[in-house]
Amino acid sequence: MVRLSIYNEKGGVGKTTVTALLASYLAYVHGESVCVADFDYPSYHFMELRRSELAILEDPKSPLAGWLRANPRDVPPYDVLTVPAGPSGVYYPTTVFPFLENVMAGGYSYVLLDFPGRFTFDEPVSYVAANGYLDYVAVPMDTDSQSRRSALVVADAMRRQGVPLVLFWNRVSFSEAKGDGSRFRRGAEPFLSRGLPVMDEVLRDIRKISRDPSEMAFVRSTLCFPVRYVNKWSPAIIPFLEALKGRIDSIKPASR
Repeated sequence: MVRLSIYNEKGGVGKTTVTALLASYLAYVHGESVCVADFDYPSYHFMELRRSELAILEDPKSPLAGWLRANPRDVPPYDVLTVPAGPSGVYYPTTVFPFLENVMAGGYSYVLLDFPGRFTFDEPVSYVAANGYLDYVAVPMDTDSQSRRSALVVADAMRRQGVPLVLFWNRVSFSEAKGDGSRFRRGAEPFLSRGLPVMDEVLRDIRKISRDPSEMAFVRSTLCFPVRYVNKWSPAIIPFLEALKGRIDSIKPASR
């Protein structure tokens, strides 16, 4: 089992979207046993994503519902669990660690931890990593300087905790994706100079689809992998996810 997180403390860089893409790819394309643990109290965005999908399926006019009826899944939906918070919505190690131990006993191949964008010593992402409950971190960033600075802070902190990691470019515009990639190589220099790995594969910006919520459901789906859109909108999705899976699988955590 590998416990991993798509994490950057800056909001809006695609943590939940990439978590959904990766979890669905592992479950529905590779047939792996997957669980997503949602730490985002009180909104629980990932669980809300699952609930909204189930509601969409009740709509007979929903493209997602129609596609799923025509293409039945070979495997059931992967598990999505909400991590219980304590009083005032605070996560305490005395609650989080037993929860994670129970999840680890579930026989999953991959457990994805979906953390909110807060990074302090008393937030679960910090003490979960410090206590050996996190085997890998993939840090998304875009060309915005703030997201790169935030990514650097997170990456340095995770490396100090001994957690293997990789950084990657997300929400890359179609114009940015053109050319020989020199722009991204220059942007990666501050990370590479610190010995921090940056993926060559990038994820393009797929927010255009969000103009139609029923269509966006295919991309952020927890019930299917968006084969319908990988070639139409972002042909780099599968190579990126396969490359990320290869990096994750190359580690040998004690928990495996």
